[in-house]
Amino acid sequence: MDYNVELAACLSGCSPRQLRYWRDTGIIQPHKVEISENGRRNDLYDFRNLVELRTLVSMLQNGISLQKIRKTLAYLREYTQLSSPLSNCKLVSDGSTIFEICPNTETIVDTLRDGQSVFCIALDGIFEELSARILELNEERCNFLNSLTASL
Repeated sequence: MDYNVELAACLSGCSPRQLRYWRDTGIIQPHKVEISENGRRNDLYDFRNLVELRTLVSMLQNGISLQKIRKTLAYLREYTQLSSPLSNCKLVSDGSTIFEICPNTETIVDTLRDGQSVFCIALDGIFEELSARILELNEERCNFLNSLTASL
């Protein structure tokens, strides 16, 4: 199913003017363009476009600048060979940068730093390790104190 500019803008949460600007600047291209008999251009967006548009609007609403989004899209289009990466990639942001979660390699890359790998730490594993080590140290301390009092 195809959606015209007004409906695509309404469904994605942007204005028709924003949609045309993003088309003109190459951020998101319509799925299809029809030219009417009187020469009027009619951009048509498909569901994948709507996902891209909604992702873009969400990123903007969460404080990610259009400049960072452009840079991310340029990186993703070059390195993933996807024409519509916002509908195909899993992206995460901490507010200052945008990360792609790569499904094939199970890595996370920083899209604003040319795909630099990101080091992730699972806190639950650290918590469990520290808890076990503290219990072990407490047991060692108790054993030491018991041996001291036994020798008195």
